[in-house]
Amino acid sequence: MKTIIALTLAGSMISAPAAMAKGSFQDAERILQAGSDYGITQFRSIEFDEDDDDYDDIELEGWVDSDWYVELDMKDDGSVGREQRRKHDGEVYGLSADDVRDYLKAAQAEGMDKLEEFKVSSSGNIEVEGDDSSGREVEVDFRLGDLTPVKVQRDD
Repeated sequence: MKTIIALTLAGSMISAPAAMAKGSFQDAERILQAGSDYGITQFRSIEFDEDDDDYDDIELEGWVDSDWYVELDMKDDGSVGREQRRKHDGEVYGLSADDVRDYLKAAQAEGMDKLEEFKVSSSGNIEVEGDDSSGREVEVDFRLGDLTPVKVQRDD
């Protein structure tokens, strides 16, 4: 019995790092283009996520116009697997695709090689999470309107 428990725990520890997928910056560009083609004008988040459903591992959120907020589950090729759309009464916030690209380039300049998540908060905070070329986690935080990071955190 102890052997079974030990093997189960060891297996989960080995597979745990694979739980959050990482995408290349070329993947992010493809998803931004697909989101723009879909009609998103204000991007709020991009997340490369791995789960067990039939849809692939990219979640994209933003506004199609000032009334509709969309959450898209996308496949690696940029096609939409699932869509959720809802009327939004609050403040529209996010970034244009070009602005997202600028912040992603600034995160790359800080050593980020793979992207896990990009998100914009309503208060103007921008957070970019990913890995450097050696696989260490990197988080780069910005303030809206400034491409100079306010914080760069690396896990050792």
